[in-house]
Amino acid sequence: MKRSLTYMSLAYVLAFSIVLVSAFMFAPAILVNAQLPLPPGVPRGDVLVAENHWGTYIDIENFNFKIPGVPSTGGKYFQQLVGAYLWYVNTTNAEWINWLATGYEYSADFKSVRFYLRKGAYWNDGTPFTAHDVVYTIKTALATKEWATNAFAVTWIEDAIAEDDYTVLIKLKKPYPRFHYAFTVIIYGTGWWICPKHVWEKQDPVKFKFYPPLSIGPYNLVSVDPAGNWLLYEREENWWATKLFGYKPSPKWVLVIHHGPDEKKAMAMIRHELDCLRTLLPEAVDMVIRNNPYVIGWRREWPLAWPFDACVKGIAFQLNTYPYNITEVRTALVHAINFKKIYEAFKGPDGSLPTTSVLPIVRYIHADKDYYQPLKDELIKLGMDPETLWWRYDPAYSESLLKKVGFTKGADGKWRLPTGEPWVIHITTTSGFEMESQRIGFLVADEWRKFGIEVVVEPCESGVFSARGTKGEYEVGTFWPGCSLLRDLVPHIQWWHSKYFTPVSPGTYWAAYQFPKKAELDAIIDEMEATPPWEIEKLIELGRKALLIWAEVKPWAGFFPTPFWTLQDTYVWEGWPSYPENYYMDPVNWWAQQMFVVLRLYPTGRVPYRDALPRPGAPTPVAVTYTSVWVTEDIGSFLGADGRSYGPYKRGAYITIPTPDAERLVAAGVASYEPPALAGLVEIGETVTAIKADVTSLKDSVAQLRSAVEALKGLTAISDRVDALSREVSALAGQFSTLTMTVAAEAVVIVILAAGLILALRRRS
Repeated sequence: MKRSLTYMSLAYVLAFSIVLVSAFMFAPAILVNAQLPLPPGVPRGDVLVAENHWGTYIDIENFNFKIPGVPSTGGKYFQQLVGAYLWYVNTTNAEWINWLATGYEYSADFKSVRFYLRKGAYWNDGTPFTAHDVVYTIKTALATKEWATNAFAVTWIEDAIAEDDYTVLIKLKKPYPRFHYAFTVIIYGTGWWICPKHVWEKQDPVKFKFYPPLSIGPYNLVSVDPAGNWLLYEREENWWATKLFGYKPSPKWVLVIHHGPDEKKAMAMIRHELDCLRTLLPEAVDMVIRNNPYVIGWRREWPLAWPFDACVKGIAFQLNTYPYNITEVRTALVHAINFKKIYEAFKGPDGSLPTTSVLPIVRYIHADKDYYQPLKDELIKLGMDPETLWWRYDPAYSESLLKKVGFTKGADGKWRLPTGEPWVIHITTTSGFEMESQRIGFLVADEWRKFGIEVVVEPCESGVFSARGTKGEYEVGTFWPGCSLLRDLVPHIQWWHSKYFTPVSPGTYWAAYQFPKKAELDAIIDEMEATPPWEIEKLIELGRKALLIWAEVKPWAGFFPTPFWTLQDTYVWEGWPSYPENYYMDPVNWWAQQMFVVLRLYPTGRVPYRDALPRPGAPTPVAVTYTSVWVTEDIGSFLGADGRSYGPYKRGAYITIPTPDAERLVAAGVASYEPPALAGLVEIGETVTAIKADVTSLKDSVAQLRSAVEALKGLTAISDRVDALSREVSALAGQFSTLTMTVAAEAVVIVILAAGLILALRRRS
């Protein structure tokens, strides 16, 4: 594989290198003796370790995802391993997968539909899965305003009837030829997972936590971390799909774990303690792919980034809050952003770049042909830059718009509200998860500060962030309200309609937002919903009209689907999907479709296993112990003591090999049990020792960092990085109450060292 580093990401990678070096120097015992939270005696080879990408859960025992604001069915692996879903769509080829339902049938007028359920499926307590479960779920949604599915249910459903144990008749209030889409996993998951009636009917559907969740999937939840970081699932040995289809997953256990911030996730993957993750920031990706030769992404060769994320990441305005309820204000803020700065911050070490998506739909090949190209001239009239294909950077235009609606700019260059008060924007962003969104938040804040607006960035843990976003409790946030996959935009934009607004989960308030063309937009969506999915040309034309109205109003500003390095480690498990040779499913472990990936994995035998199921025909692994070492000189391929091939390895790689081979390589002087000094960082190691002794308090450390930043500002070649460091200082200062003194001090040391290294490199050049 090609392994190179671009100059643009140099500063980030150097800073991240310091994180790893300092971790090795300050905490060698943690790295050497790190253990996963597994039952006693469970070998690593029996366990699939997946990322809990949502971070630390406030209430890890709450599995009632029907209530808005409960963080994600994907982070806890509920939708991947446990939940009851009727249908799936394979996003690689649009294949329709009948799962707990075998089909559907509409009446001629599309005012009723029958769901035909699979006979022989049952919950993991042995209770049959029947039409009564589906009817219970639908009727409870109709009767429970607190459920997220209530608005859709009361809009469309007249009644649901179990005609027999395996046939559900659903009567609709009006024709709707794509009603079954709601019960299908298309993007990520669906809120219409089916509840086991015999469990839920005894409970309050609002207060019930559904813990532990009764599974109908290949695994059962057996343990959770009281601190909210991990969940442990055990394979269901009597799974219905094993009997009907022969499916049985190989991993005996699935550990879903939050290792911490990006640098800790990277170290876990380098050490083969994390088999798959959602994504990392570019500098962390570079460290993983340079130090773990077994890691792959969407492809096994560069570029590794998965280019097909379904959601456009960006900035969302809370439309029910002044002054973001004013279109001129939102438009001014959009045109005050230098998009190139945002774009360049997401260039990956493998050359991956984002796909600019100025509309709230991802610019796939078909979307580009159906929507972007036909609307290009109209979008340019509305302010799109034909060069960047995003809204043009035009601070003068932004200034004129703000003054038009009464804003003023003082002699200090700072903007004031029409009342004369200073204008301060609060950006709600992520902390500990979705770190690409946090990066967007700080970058946008920097652009608005340059324009003259005070900005406060407020990072939030997953539970707080999810609740704020769902309940609309923010001013501006780094959300992703524009997601798409199908050419038929109905399931992607129908929620813009007024009829779907629900006060319990208002989100951006876009469905309730009143503007001159609101009635026209509602009428367009009504017509789209009444149009059958096979009348695609009509749907595309209506979709273009809806998108242009959105572009005029700009309720949020999406940039692009951020590149996703959905890294997969092939050291312990193989069978991962990869393009093009094994592209059976997208490698998106936080989507519900990940279940089909888990079903295809098999052990490599590089680590001992006991209860994992080997690939049919695979040899029984030799029972040997394994040891991790650092490669100090390039090593060619060799046959290991376990009878398997290893290598070749490059100098600097961190590898796990049979213990006899590790001892042989160490004795030969080409490997080491301790991390080797990284070239060019010897003086940094000395600096680490000195600074560690000097750091006595967080405030003193921040003061030192501020001084270092000021000293750097004269270096124009790295001025952008200096500004970024300044923002990080502000973020650190704002988090005194939530960080422990030890963690914060180490974080400051890391950034100071990064600044020192940049200065050293500058002097050498």
